[in-house]
Amino acid sequence: MGLKYQQKYRVPFYESDAFQKMRLSSILAVALQISGEQSTELGRSDVWVSEHYGLFWAVIEYDVKITRFPMFNEEITIETEATSYNKFFCYRRFSFLDSQGEVMLEIASTWVLMDKETRKIERVLDDIVDPYASEKISKILRPHKFKKREAFENPTLMTYPVRFSALDMNGHVNNAKYYDWAADMVDFEFRKSHVPSRIFIKYNHEVLYGEEIHAAMSWEGDVSHHNFNEGSTQIEIHWTEHTASHPF
Repeated sequence: MGLKYQQKYRVPFYESDAFQKMRLSSILAVALQISGEQSTELGRSDVWVSEHYGLFWAVIEYDVKITRFPMFNEEITIETEATSYNKFFCYRRFSFLDSQGEVMLEIASTWVLMDKETRKIERVLDDIVDPYASEKISKILRPHKFKKREAFENPTLMTYPVRFSALDMNGHVNNAKYYDWAADMVDFEFRKSHVPSRIFIKYNHEVLYGEEIHAAMSWEGDVSHHNFNEGSTQIEIHWTEHTASHPF
């Protein structure tokens, strides 16, 4: 396991949804911000990685386990740790804790280093990751298996333009944006009575400015499957009904 890093955070109004819960897209964005702060503290900021090696970090997979969502104006603690890495993949954990130290949600993430010019994945360099004190491993952690687009039955289809506001500093669609597109396809009445309890996201190919997002969604019980641009991004959301004993 690597060095742990923590930050206090109060959930602002503009990151809260109609039900006063912190938006999942904001949760992912804040998690990236916290990891960036740790990297800067360790002398391995995004700017340092870019200037020294012409590379940038990209998240390619998330596994989010949710007990409950942080609420508007709640003060929480976000903890992160770069847990391990191999030749091409780095693994990082995030935990969102309430004021009592109880875990509200956990994020397991997989990262790669990409070349700014070729946009290709590069090998992980020890010089970049050594300060995190994470474990070097030989095996690749098995990724989640998503439902293929051709297996979708009677899918809901939507098209979204990729606008400038959807881009991040690396010039491609911000990772958190895909979840917003996926969640927007779910009926509002269903959202009133259900919340996500487990979310899997995988980014397979970049989508750049000026392109279009062709989204498809299908259902299996209370699990929604989302596919963008024939698999460039895949999302699977497990929904749980509100109950008196589980009000998140």
